[in-house]
Amino acid sequence: MTASLLGGGAYTPRYRIDAETISNATGSFAGRGIETKAVASADEDAVTMGVEAAERALADAGCSADDVGSISVGTTTPPVDEGDVGVQFAEMLGLRGTVDVSIHTQSTRGGTRALLSAVRAPDSPGLVIATDCPKGPRGTAIDDAAGAGAVAFVVGSDGPVTLEETGTYAREFSGTRFRRRGSTVTESYGATAYERRAYTEVSGAAIEAMETTPGAIAPTAPNGSLPYRAAGSTDADPAVYELAACLGDTGTASPFFGLLDAWAGGETDVLVVGYGDGSGADAIALQGSLSISWERETTDIRYAEYAAKRARPVGNGGDP
Repeated sequence: MTASLLGGGAYTPRYRIDAETISNATGSFAGRGIETKAVASADEDAVTMGVEAAERALADAGCSADDVGSISVGTTTPPVDEGDVGVQFAEMLGLRGTVDVSIHTQSTRGGTRALLSAVRAPDSPGLVIATDCPKGPRGTAIDDAAGAGAVAFVVGSDGPVTLEETGTYAREFSGTRFRRRGSTVTESYGATAYERRAYTEVSGAAIEAMETTPGAIAPTAPNGSLPYRAAGSTDADPAVYELAACLGDTGTASPFFGLLDAWAGGETDVLVVGYGDGSGADAIALQGSLSISWERETTDIRYAEYAAKRARPVGNGGDP
C-alpha cells in the first residue's frame, strides 16, 4: 500500500515580535530574511505545541486516539535531556498503552526522520509530530532567527497526499550548529561560508538522489535566506516555500511549515527536504495536498516582553 497523509494540523504561538523591534532595542539583528517571528509564552514548549498540532491533525483525519498505532516525534528542544518525551506525548493525547513510540532529537532533520519512521511503522495509522522552540546565545544569528511552532500529520494509506519517493544523504560537517550537554542554547562557530556549504551540499545531494523532479521545494529553514540555496542543486528551478520569514526558525517543523505554505499556494507536487547540521538530509516527494491553516490572531509584543517570555540567555551555557 502507498503511504499517505490522511490529515494534518499546525500550531503557532500567539505572540509576535518583528526584526525592527529587536534591532531598535539591541542595536542589531542578525536573523537573515526574518521579518517577524513567533514567540513561545511561558506555558508553551515543544510538548504543549506538539500536542495542540496533533489534536488538530487527528480531527482533520477523522481519527480517534484509539485508532493510532504509532507516534513519532521530532524535536531539538525536548523539555528534558533524558526521559522518553514520546511517551509524554502519547499520554497527553490519550493514546493506547500499546502504541509504538519513537523520538527523533539532536537534529533539525528530526521532523522528516519522524515522518519516515511513521511510514515504516507496522501499525497504522501513525501520528507524526514536529515541534520546536529553539534559543541561542543573546545577539547571535541563531537566537535572532529563533521562532516557535509545531506541525503534525496522520499517516496511513489511501489518503489525499501520497508519498512518492524518498532520498537521503549524510556527510560530516562538524561545528555547524550544536547544543552542548546541559545547555539550553544552540550555538555555531559562526563560519558562515562553511555553514552555507554544508547546507547546500548535503541538501543538494539528498535531492539529487531522487528520480523525482520537484515542482516546488520546502526545505528546512534556519532563517529566511538559506532555504533558497537548496533549490540551486536542481535544474528544475522549483518554487521555494518557507515560513521562516514570518515565524522564525521552527527547527524540525520548518520544512513542514514550508509544505503547508506550498499547499496554500496551490502546489500539489512538493519535495520536502529536512536538513540537520552535522550533517544529514532527507528528501521526501509528496503528491496531493491538504488544507491546513497555521494562521491565528496574533499579538505584537515589545522587546521587554519578548525577553521575559524567553528568559533570555546571557552566555553559551544558557544561564538566565
